[in-house]
This record gives sequence, C-alpha cells and structure tokens, in this order.
Amino acid sequence: MKRLNRVLSIMMILVLILSFSACGKKPSISNGKIYYVRADKAGITAVNYNFEKTNTDDLISEALEELSKDTDDIDIINTIPVGVTVKNWELSNKSLNVYLVGDYESLDTYTEILVRAAIVKTLVQIKGVNSVSIYVNDSPLTDSNGEAIGTMTADTFIEDFGQETDSLLHTELTLYFASADGVSIVPEKREVYYSRNVTLEKLVIDQLLKGPETEGLLSALPSGSKLNSITVSENGVCIVNFDGAIETAVSGITENVTVYSIVNSLTELDNIKQVQILVNGETPHLSNTDMDLTKAISRNEDIINEQPVDYDDDEQMYLDEDYSEEYVEDEVVPEE
Repeated sequence: MKRLNRVLSIMMILVLILSFSACGKKPSISNGKIYYVRADKAGITAVNYNFEKTNTDDLISEALEELSKDTDDIDIINTIPVGVTVKNWELSNKSLNVYLVGDYESLDTYTEILVRAAIVKTLVQIKGVNSVSIYVNDSPLTDSNGEAIGTMTADTFIEDFGQETDSLLHTELTLYFASADGVSIVPEKREVYYSRNVTLEKLVIDQLLKGPETEGLLSALPSGSKLNSITVSENGVCIVNFDGAIETAVSGITENVTVYSIVNSLTELDNIKQVQILVNGETPHLSNTDMDLTKAISRNEDIINEQPVDYDDDEQMYLDEDYSEEYVEDEVVPEE
C-alpha cells in the first residue's frame, strides 16, 4: 500500500511539472503557410510555417515580415521584392489595406500577378482578414491597363495558379532607345509577358516609358510622360496621343531621336506602317525638329545605330571600334 501511494505521489509530481512547463510555452499556429514566388517565375509555392504570434494584428505583422525576408531555398524567392518595403497596414471590418513603397512598378506584368497572389493568399489565412487591398506609393494598385485592382479575396486567385496565367501572353519586342550621344536610336530586344486585354501597340509605349534595360542606352521620352490613348486605323496608321509632358526637351537627346524612338518601335509591329503623334489631341510643339508633325510619320532606317556608342569616363573617347582615331579627334564629344 505504501509503495502504491509513493508511485501515485510521483505521478502527481510529474503531472504538476508538465503542467507548469506547458504554461510557460507560447502557443503557435502550426497549420499556417507563407506563399512565395517560384524562382523560375512559373507560379507560387506554399511553405508550411508555424506562426509565433496569436492575435490578429501581430499575425499580420509577422506574415508581412516573412513575405519580405530572403529565403534559403534556391527554388523560391522572397515575395515582396528587393526595393519594395511595407510602409504600414490598416485593418477595418476584416478588410486589410497594405501600403507598399519602392520600385514596385518595375515588376513585369507576369511577376506582379504572382507577387500580389502570394501576398493575398498568405494574409487571408489569418482569422479576421477576409480581403486585401494593396496600395503602392500611396496609390491604389493598378493592372496593366491602368485600372485599379481593388479588393482581393481568397477567391480572386484560383488554386491551380498555372491556369490563371493562361490569360497572359508572351512576346519579344524590338524597342528603340537613344544612344549615349543622343543623335541616333539603338534597338533593344525585350521579352515581356502581357495581358490579353492589352494591345501590342500600347505594350510598346508602356515599355518605352519604362526606359532601356541595356547599359549605355538612354530613354528618349521625357520623364513623366503619359499615354492618353492609342489606336490603329485600318490603313495601318497608329495614332499615339500623349499628355503635355512629351513636349519637354530631353537633355542631350535630339527631338528627332525622341520622335523616331516612338515611330520605329511601333512600326516593328506588322500592322503599323506609319505613326501620328498627338499631344492632348493636337499637333505637338517640338521646336527643334524640322519634321512635319501634322502628318503621319514613316519609319526611318538611317537614324538607327545597331551598335551603341559608349564613352570612356577617363579619356572621353569613343569605344566603338567602327570609329577611327582620326574621327575621334575631330568629333566634339559632349561632357558627361
């Protein structure tokens, strides 16, 4: 009997020890997931994650922090990309507004869809969050057509994400940007993903406005320029209507280069033969060009320089092998 009582006493002590130990441990959510963008940009991947926090506000902050972290897995990348940070967030009536700041607009259409899908799918798991709206640099997130995307829910993105991207098309564009000396245009090949709802001519202008990806090339369009509208007539004339910013001179670049950056890029498309440039529906006022801008403009092959011109920072010399030393000495090279 005494031995039985001793065993019972030991068992009671063990139960008490285990109870006190459990009280000291912080409960976690073991069935959570963080969604990441796949490194090959072919979709998003859910990774099991044990949340440390317990209340809604803390869970939101923890999830956003994890979405921003670099991963150790070579098959996935952090969802909120480098150069973009979470400024703050607001939760009201189970609707979460997330405010991002940084270079979010530089994401191509395909990657941007993956990013927002991963953000939304991660956050709507949290009890108390039914929908998510994303703001970028204090403006509502827009799609490739410039339309506000608005509120997104778990149903916005289907489970088989590969099917969702079937609405995206892929193409290679030939775009023309200004050479380093500002007197010619240089072709740049660019592979892009775009929505079926976006016309190729609009895609070309959107990509020109983003600027070149090739080192040594310059954007020929004035900073801040915006496209008002773009249409193509049955006879192959593309009418491009910009806002007033397009009339601003670009330092170090001739206005002929600005015009033919637009014209030659658009006439790379099979359905466009000429381009009519307008500013708010009227003929643009470009003082340093002798072109007749009241009419549609044809492609100019003579202004194309297949090899960009670079400068040596120390000697201010042309590095292009096509230029002889004698030519370099006679040429006036603009100061950088």
